[in-house]
Amino acid sequence: MKSGEGRGRGGGRGKGDMTKIAIIGAGRVATHLGRRMQEVGIPVSQVVSRTPAHAQVLGEALDCAWTSRWEALIPDADWVILAVKDDAIAHVAAQLAPFARRALATHTSGATPGAVLAPHFPRHGVFYPLQTFSADHTPDWDNTPVCIDAADGQDAHWLEQQAQRISHQVFRVNDTQRAWLHVGAVFANNFANHCFAIAEKILSEQNLPFDLLHPLMAETLQKALSASPAAVQTGPAVRGDQATIHRHLTMLQAHPDWKTLYEKMSESIQKPG
Repeated sequence: MKSGEGRGRGGGRGKGDMTKIAIIGAGRVATHLGRRMQEVGIPVSQVVSRTPAHAQVLGEALDCAWTSRWEALIPDADWVILAVKDDAIAHVAAQLAPFARRALATHTSGATPGAVLAPHFPRHGVFYPLQTFSADHTPDWDNTPVCIDAADGQDAHWLEQQAQRISHQVFRVNDTQRAWLHVGAVFANNFANHCFAIAEKILSEQNLPFDLLHPLMAETLQKALSASPAAVQTGPAVRGDQATIHRHLTMLQAHPDWKTLYEKMSESIQKPG
């Protein structure tokens, strides 16, 4: 076998399984999705990553073939999952297409239209798990929404069936809906977490443990999950407590970026509607 390639015991079709699946990429999404597929009995046939070491690690974890060469993609792949960075999807699809034209190709991006695959794969779609993935934490897959879409109705139905094996929360979401869903996810996850990070730094500067805020954070999330977040908004901005807001802005003078963020967030909270 040529250098840079490997084959595990699960490298072919499993008993009773008529689908050969190749995962393209070996990052966090590819790793967590591949492990979940393995857990629920959807065997992955091959991992393809341009970084040989990454391909080998994930391939061995999934007990399947692995390679770092596009042209070594299994020739009879049925489903090609592009779990790569958004700005690499079109390029990777173009590289793979000559070796898997008959395959159903999907990407895992929330922000990228499924149509980006159309010039390269006649059968294309999206298989988007709406979750934040970290290297050292396994998400609750049963309750992780999986959003699917496909150019062909039969392919969409088949993707839906696979998604239902992975999660209890499966939705058909078109490109426009998914793009806005992704914007909402950035606010709910990335921006909220950035605010947590700022709060941690503020307390650290005062030699206070971040643990002090944990109950408040937990209560805030619980209320947001049980009611409309707008209806349970609290704090000086919603109360119109300008004296407190001014005092906080003065305290944040040494951190102009945080000061601007505080100011803009307060203004946004106070706007009607």
